[in-house]
Amino acid sequence: MEFENLKFSALLHDIGKFYQRTGASLCSDYEKYKVEDFGTNGAHAKWSHEFISNYWNKKIANLAFYHHNPNKSYDKNLGSIIQVADHHSSGERINLEKGEHNEVLKTLLISVFSEISIENNKKCNEKYVPLTELRLDESRDNESFDDLKPQNEEKMSGWNLKPEYNKLWNKFTKEINGLSKKNDFNTILALLKKYTSTIPSAAYVSKSDISLFDHSKTTAAIATSRYLYKRDSENKLKKTVDDDVYIIINGDISGIQNFIFKVSSPKEAQSGMSKRLRGRSLYLTLLCDAIASHIVEELELTEANILFCGGGRFTIIGPNTDKAKNKLSEIKDTINKEFINKFNAELYLALVLEECNGEDLSQYGDVTRILSNKLAEDKKHKFIDNLEDVFSLDDEVKYEDLCSVCGNPYEKKDEETICDECKSHERLGQKAANADYMIKIYSKENKYKFKKKCTFFEKLNIGYLFKNESSNLAMKIDEWAIDADKIEVIKLNNTDFLTLEGKVNDDLRDKISFSFSFLGNVVPNLGRYSEHKYMPLYFEHLAKISRGSDKLGVLKMDVDNLGRIFSEGLSDSVSISRISTLSSQMDMFFSGFVNNIASQFKVYSNVNDIEDWKSKFKDIKLELQDDFNDDVETVTIYKLKYGVKLSPEEEFNLEKYEIPTIHINYSGGDDLLVLGPYDDIILFAEELRNKFKEWTCNNPSINLSAGINIVSPKFPIGKAAIMSEDYLETSKSCGRNKITLFGEVVNWDSTDNIKGFEDIFEFCRDLEKNCENKNISKGFVYSMLHLWQNSYESKGLASNPDKWEEDVVKRLQIKRYVPLFKYKLRLIKNRELKEDIDKKGLKFMPWIKIPVSWISLRMR
Repeated sequence: MEFENLKFSALLHDIGKFYQRTGASLCSDYEKYKVEDFGTNGAHAKWSHEFISNYWNKKIANLAFYHHNPNKSYDKNLGSIIQVADHHSSGERINLEKGEHNEVLKTLLISVFSEISIENNKKCNEKYVPLTELRLDESRDNESFDDLKPQNEEKMSGWNLKPEYNKLWNKFTKEINGLSKKNDFNTILALLKKYTSTIPSAAYVSKSDISLFDHSKTTAAIATSRYLYKRDSENKLKKTVDDDVYIIINGDISGIQNFIFKVSSPKEAQSGMSKRLRGRSLYLTLLCDAIASHIVEELELTEANILFCGGGRFTIIGPNTDKAKNKLSEIKDTINKEFINKFNAELYLALVLEECNGEDLSQYGDVTRILSNKLAEDKKHKFIDNLEDVFSLDDEVKYEDLCSVCGNPYEKKDEETICDECKSHERLGQKAANADYMIKIYSKENKYKFKKKCTFFEKLNIGYLFKNESSNLAMKIDEWAIDADKIEVIKLNNTDFLTLEGKVNDDLRDKISFSFSFLGNVVPNLGRYSEHKYMPLYFEHLAKISRGSDKLGVLKMDVDNLGRIFSEGLSDSVSISRISTLSSQMDMFFSGFVNNIASQFKVYSNVNDIEDWKSKFKDIKLELQDDFNDDVETVTIYKLKYGVKLSPEEEFNLEKYEIPTIHINYSGGDDLLVLGPYDDIILFAEELRNKFKEWTCNNPSINLSAGINIVSPKFPIGKAAIMSEDYLETSKSCGRNKITLFGEVVNWDSTDNIKGFEDIFEFCRDLEKNCENKNISKGFVYSMLHLWQNSYESKGLASNPDKWEEDVVKRLQIKRYVPLFKYKLRLIKNRELKEDIDKKGLKFMPWIKIPVSWISLRMR
């Protein structure tokens, strides 16, 4: 019980800052307490005590009240742990607090992205996060993105935030009051994430760019680690920052790309390829989550101790004890032996740690650099402790065939040509697509029935089920909870996550927690949007939706210089809580808002609500197969014709018939892989990059690189994805902040005479529109490419920034094509258009391959 009191008091110690900013008055009982009671800068602790007393026991409230002056708490040792954890969470804030309380009500959370500066870039202007709850709506208008994206200072001037704090507090306390069980740590952590992620932790300090949630979360994580260090270590716990009380644990699963894309697509396996590819990606996401959660369970930590988990990587803070280190060594050994046995050593868990103290946590960038180097070194010596397992042969195991998808040997059953592992990935990809809930089940026993129905990691004792909203879901959760050790009910992409909390069985409630998570899971599926059930659109269908040529686009994107952003970008202010804020804000975009952006690209299952639908839509007939009974049905879907707009009323009427065309294979952390109609994929890349720049305050130090591969839908999809990864690497090797497509590497933005993707693509649209209207011929457009090719000899894609810049300079110097281009212009009859093409054509000719390739595909 002592440990539970500590965890809750550490998590809630600063909740009074939220409460106090509503302007709420406290009862007269608090008037007797002075600064010498609650400590310097600790007046908010009175409001913390008042709130906690209403819902939790007196000991938790007492520890929170005296977290600035632990000598007066009921337990000085526990109080001291919380006080030091508070300081170590935001070490740079100690002794910096100043100002008047009324300034708090004018201070919004500064977007941490506006504080980043690397590569000698000038810092951008500070931007501010609107004060609102965290939410992600399935809104066609990106309302949730616009509500949460950073705003300019002028939009915030003159604000008194008391009404906003009151509104937010009322929503928060309404959900707290509605909880049937208030002693579940994960549920309360999720509520704090929802309501305090946009609140500045210290609102009148030099920089208010740490959220109250991230400070509270890291304080709870640090306090938990200190408590376990004191309990399990022979060393005496001191209050100074010099003791190496903590360990930062970094895990990284290597071999991910080969694992995901090691898939063939023979004719007999084509129908399930889209689900299988997504399933393999999701499998690794769940595996990473399960490993991190297993470590937390084994080390007796909390969910708050997982500082980051995504993209095959995780970071955890724990106690620097022999017990913890031995347990980590055992876990690493167990998992890597499983990787050898199950995946033929294709995957490897690199697991390293760094001992640190309070001073290190306030200079967390140095810790991340050290851990990054240790991970790189660990990966150089994969399975060094498991060599006997790697090279051992089991002569007793006999296999009849090789899987037609992954190529691994398997025990053949009947006429099946696909191994059980690939079939399980296919089922996972199918069930997770557009799911409403992820049910996370912890169980150390092997006898329970649900293990056959979910993705279960035997060595980690954790399994995952994906479910849609249904009337009997609460009853199902009760059934699973009977046999499980505990269950987490995680609402996906929706922060209204407590709808089932009051519906589960009272006797089982102690086993069940509720939270939410963001997951890029938009997948084209006809069944979710019409009377048809379980009918996904496969890659060949997505290619057919493209305008003109039936081609599939494969897009790979990720953030440039991510390691440097985290280790150097915040200069000398790299506290652990600030890094936590940065991580959560980055993942919010790639795991959450990516769904909103993807949903903008769509077709419709029905357009009868539009009176003049024949003139506005193109109908496309697709052969669809029901996933459950193999029935094949011809279905008509409708795509808005090029250049046609819908009225707001028409958009509203058609919302229930929308089918997204973007297939999110993976998105999270700082990167993504998506597939879809080639033209939608290119437009999606442009829109996502623009939204990313908005989210990151248009900071010149924070950029994306991308690679797009356009292929036939029958092209081996694994190879297509690897090629898009290669194009992404080309963009990075040529200087970053670039996109590679149609055999060209270009900047996103134009600089001086060098045209960027956005302007080039605007020229693409102009040419296409004029071709569509017969103002110019396709032959004229193709002739522009011939003129350029006759003047410029391409040597392939550049391999480094110098060669890329040298190539651009050469392109700009070439003028041999100009006379013949001027001569060709005589074919354009419209004088105004002729002058426009003349002016723009000369500017865009060095990159004319992109517009011509676009029109060649679109106008077929």
